Amino acid sequence: MSTDKQVADKISGWLEAEAPMRLPDRVLRATFERTRTTRQQRGWRALLGRMHVNRLVPMGLATAAVVGAVFIGAQLFGSPGDGGVGGAPSATPSPTAQPSPSPDPSVAAPSSPADGGLPVGSSYVLISGGGVRGTVTVPAPGWFGGGGIMTRDNVDPPAGAGMITFVGEPLYVYGDPCDWSTTKPETPATTVDELVAAMAAQASRDASEPVAITVGGYAGKSITLHVPDDAVFSECDQGYFGSWGVPSESTPARYHQGPGQIDELWILDVDGVLTVIDTAYYEGTPAEHVAELRAIVESITFE
Repeated sequence: MSTDKQVADKISGWLEAEAPMRLPDRVLRATFERTRTTRQQRGWRALLGRMHVNRLVPMGLATAAVVGAVFIGAQLFGSPGDGGVGGAPSATPSPTAQPSPSPDPSVAAPSSPADGGLPVGSSYVLISGGGVRGTVTVPAPGWFGGGGIMTRDNVDPPAGAGMITFVGEPLYVYGDPCDWSTTKPETPATTVDELVAAMAAQASRDASEPVAITVGGYAGKSITLHVPDDAVFSECDQGYFGSWGVPSESTPARYHQGPGQIDELWILDVDGVLTVIDTAYYEGTPAEHVAELRAIVESITFE
């Protein structure tokens, strides 16, 4: 018979080994992109700070997963003599519990400013989704991460820096990032070339010429975009200046943090999966932080 402690230990093991890889990417991105209660901060720092409250169970979806895990644990590990008249055992044999995989000690856990950031030189899973997993090397102190995001202490103007990733989703690139609600295309971009062409044509972004790149052994293209210095976000649809949307969201999946933000997009085809790494900074961002952003991207290895 399994005790409550055994069930709790099994759930804890599952959370430690599986939740950081399965839950944070979508949960944290959705929270970052859609939570308006911290709108005035506009920083990713608030998100990373909330991660520290319980980095294994980031947000509501993770809580639901824990409830499900408790229920499943009770079904799998509870006494078979609980059912039937007089406590007779059920005729159906209880499933055999599988051992929980151990966390990979070489991979850094998500980290917030509250716990000091990611260890320098450690590996960190930046990309996880759509069957793609990409690990990067932390190049310097002062970097924090969780759920497909890495930042300095903020991504706000005038000197912030950070990156966010999108994996395996069709992206609807708006014709005008300020008037996004009326310029969403009927069909999404699903390939590197389609996404680059759509971003190059986006109004007011002053796009660079696309450059062919190879990252982690996979080919793609890079393009640099700008948010106008005189952009007034409050005059944009619902206050968002947005690059693109995804099918599951009614508001931009990628919106920007302030006028003057520069986005270097690294767009890859990873075995047929569209993978986008958006590195963001400003004219006032220290040069070493911009170099570290690029070093993080260039360090990616895909599994």
